[in-house]
Amino acid sequence: MKTLSLHHDKRGSVDIISLEGILNADTNVQLDDLLQPLSDSDRPFILFDVANLTYISSAGIGCFIGIIKKIRMKGGDIRFYKMNSKVKRIFKLLDMDDFFEFFSDFDEAFSSFETL
Repeated sequence: MKTLSLHHDKRGSVDIISLEGILNADTNVQLDDLLQPLSDSDRPFILFDVANLTYISSAGIGCFIGIIKKIRMKGGDIRFYKMNSKVKRIFKLLDMDDFFEFFSDFDEAFSSFETL
């Protein structure tokens, strides 16, 4: 069985979460357990490093969709960087590529939160 590894770090007011492996119906509980308390902060800014995310299912994307409304209502947001084309394709197929912001590198993604 393939798994998902999560690494959480914080830089200033931005939570940085690195995802490695597969995000699907079997593994999204791990991510959801991490995101719930982060979304409770006053103004959550969450940046996802998805360079090593090898696969995402619709259930995996559902994890982000389930939390984004709460985060945006508080003036926060989530962003992704280093997404491979295979994973990006799933976002596009589910018509979610315009709903989230994607960046090619960390610095660009991190500084994008300064505009909020």
